[in-house]
Amino acid sequence: MNARRISLVLLAAAAGCLPPPKPTPVAVQPPPAPPPPPAFELVLPQDWPVLADDLEPESLERAADKSLAYLAGSEDKLWSLGPAQVGTRALVETLEALVAARKESPDAATLTARLKADFDLWRVRGSTTGGGAFYSSYYQPTLAASRKKTEEYRFPLYKRPADLVEVELSTFDPKWKSDRLYGRVDKSGAFVPYFSRRDIDVRGELGGKDLELVWLKDSFDRLNIHIQGSGLLKFPDGTMAMARFAGTNGRPYNSVGLSVIGSGAMTREALNSATLKQYLIDHPEGEAWIVSRNPRYTFFEMVDLPEDGEPNGTIGQALTAGRSIAIDVSAVPLGAACYVAVTLPQADFEGRLLGRSPVRRLMLAQDTGGAIKGPGRVDFYMGHGPEAATLAHRVWDAGELYVLLKKTPPRTR
Repeated sequence: MNARRISLVLLAAAAGCLPPPKPTPVAVQPPPAPPPPPAFELVLPQDWPVLADDLEPESLERAADKSLAYLAGSEDKLWSLGPAQVGTRALVETLEALVAARKESPDAATLTARLKADFDLWRVRGSTTGGGAFYSSYYQPTLAASRKKTEEYRFPLYKRPADLVEVELSTFDPKWKSDRLYGRVDKSGAFVPYFSRRDIDVRGELGGKDLELVWLKDSFDRLNIHIQGSGLLKFPDGTMAMARFAGTNGRPYNSVGLSVIGSGAMTREALNSATLKQYLIDHPEGEAWIVSRNPRYTFFEMVDLPEDGEPNGTIGQALTAGRSIAIDVSAVPLGAACYVAVTLPQADFEGRLLGRSPVRRLMLAQDTGGAIKGPGRVDFYMGHGPEAATLAHRVWDAGELYVLLKKTPPRTR
C-alpha cells in the first residue's frame, strides 16, 4: 500500500471518529402582532349609558348652528366610523335631529330613550388596548398688550411670515390625504423646515422684518397664547382686540409642562398655569431651554373683538364654551355630534376652585390642536375669563367619548 493510500485510509478513519456536524439553526419567526382593535365600537342598545345633558338646550342649538354652517360650505366626503362610511349629509341630519331631540327631552331618561330610538352610538376606543378617551382643556386668555415696544412690553407676537410655505401633500399623491409640510426656501434654493421656537425667540430670526403684531408684558403670556391658539388683547388705553390664530411653523408640538415634569422639577398633580409660570420666573437661567423644548411656533392676526368674545375653531365659526371640543380629524370628523362622560374640576365665576364633579354632555367636534392626536384625545374648550383660566390648566383626565349618528332608514325594494 503506497503512502498516499495509507494517508487516505487514516483520514477516513479519523473522520469516522468525529461527532456529526451540528444542524444549522433555523430562525423562528415570531407570530405576527394582532391587529389593533378598531377605533370605534358600536354600543348595543342594552349597553347604552344614560345620556344626560347638563347644560341648557339653547347652547347646544347655538353650537350646532355653527357646525351646520361649516358643513353647508364643505365638500361632500366620506369618513370611516367603525365599519360605517359617514357622509356630510349624514352629519347634517344627525345635528338637526339631535337639536330637536334635546329640545323635546326634559330629563335624561326621556333623552336617552329618544336617542336610542333614532341614533346609533359609537364608543371611541382611545388606545391600542381598547381604553376610552383622555381629556385636556384649553381657553382664551386675556393679555395686557401694547401696539408699541416699551420697557414694560418687550415680548412680541408675530404675524404669519410671507416666506412660510405650506405644501399640501395630497396634491402629489392622494395617499397623503390632508398631510401638509411647512417650511421655507433658503438661500441655496432648498426647501427646509421653518424656524423653530429657539430660532425665533432666542436667536431672533424674525427680528427686524416688521412682523411684530403686538408686544406683551412677559414671556409666559406669549407661551400661553401660543398653546391656547388665540387670546383677547387689552391695551393701555382700555380698548380690546383679538389675536387670532393664523398658522404655525409646522414643527411638532411638545408640552413645556410635561418637559418640566419629565425633568423631575414638578409633579403632574402640582402642575398648573400659576405653578409653571412661577417655576419659569424662579429659574430664568433655564427658561429658554425649557420653552424651546416645544419647537412649534404660532403666528397671529389681529381682528376686532367678536360679540361673544370667542375665537373661531377649525370649522371657521366661533367656538361655544362648554359645547365645543377639539379632536383628531383623522379619527372623528369635524361637525360630528359627540357625547362626553368625564369628571372635571369646577370653579366659580371668579376662578376659585370648587372641587370636581361629573360632566355628562352633548358636545360638538369643532376644532383641532397640535397635541390632540389619536381617536381618544379630546380638548375641551372652556371659554374665557377667570373661571375658564382656572379650569383649563387643571384638566388631564380619563373619560369616555361617544359619537352619535342618526340611523339610516331601511331601503325599500
